[in-house]
Amino acid sequence: MSFITRKIALLDLDAFFASAEVLRDPSLQHRPFAVGGGGERGVVATANYLARQFGVRSAMSGAYARRLCPDLHFVAPDHGYYRQLSRQVLGILQEFTDLVEPASIDEFYLDLTANSAYQGSASLTLEAIRERLRGIGLSASAGISCQKMVAKIASEESKPDGQYVVPPDQVLEYLGQLTLKRIPGVGPKSLERLNLLGFYYGRDVQHAEVGQLQQILGDKAGWLLHQRCLGNDPRAVVTERVRKSVGVEETLRSDLFQLRALEQFVDETLLPQLLKRLACQRWQDTAIKSQTVKLKFSDFQQTTVSRTGSKASPSLFYQLLREAWERREQRGVRLIGLSVTLPDPDDYLQLELALE
Repeated sequence: MSFITRKIALLDLDAFFASAEVLRDPSLQHRPFAVGGGGERGVVATANYLARQFGVRSAMSGAYARRLCPDLHFVAPDHGYYRQLSRQVLGILQEFTDLVEPASIDEFYLDLTANSAYQGSASLTLEAIRERLRGIGLSASAGISCQKMVAKIASEESKPDGQYVVPPDQVLEYLGQLTLKRIPGVGPKSLERLNLLGFYYGRDVQHAEVGQLQQILGDKAGWLLHQRCLGNDPRAVVTERVRKSVGVEETLRSDLFQLRALEQFVDETLLPQLLKRLACQRWQDTAIKSQTVKLKFSDFQQTTVSRTGSKASPSLFYQLLREAWERREQRGVRLIGLSVTLPDPDDYLQLELALE
């Protein structure tokens, strides 16, 4: 039985919202600007590379971004326009392969295993795709390997407007030299625990016993981290994505310091919006896997609280809100979000292979 080595790429549109705005207003190209809000309550969605040279980054407050870059110009986001442009990019990619999976509005997985163009070269194909995108005014970076996880990590290596290949026989070595911060799913708390016990690089995990990692992170997370660092990711590129979660969130007009005011905002604003997005008449008709409340505090730190369940319950949101509220440490709340995770038809498989 012959084994076919897959050719998987992740194409990432560079500073997509900013690039989209330059298409509409070319004068922005030579000035530092950010997409988002520049006021006291505003947040940077993305910034062009001129602004990034001053330290401006996504998720930063607009007021702080202005302090870093006094000449920073702000453009209000236009998500309808960005979605339209993303669909145009998808159409271009589908001219090269039918196997395209939009991972987000500005990221796309491509399976080029059966691709015969450019002598079957995934590298040459991605160069041709990126040249096509330049023709419509968009720059893109790409990672290429034999699996999705490594392709995604590699897409960061040559940004902006570059591409990076990790051949199959170099996957283990490539993952071994990465800091654990770059392995998908390793958050700040897990990283701190791992570092304290001498785990800094992928190779440290590769040489560890699974049981040792499970003692540090728990059974599932320890096993998954070991699999990731060994380069085991058999996930396919899927052209039809199942909606995995539905959520709503809003930045408040001013920081709230009273739990009752937050509960009122949830009751009057967020819960009706969430029910509408779920397209259900009643909460009890909605099958779910979990419910989550997210709070972002006045210092831009955030916390989330989740509970599993089979049916959506509005009363559970209030319970989760109170638990999140107790973590505020006298800080005001500037943003609140509610979300539900939906059942996945391939739940059993996802339990084993959800690497992101």
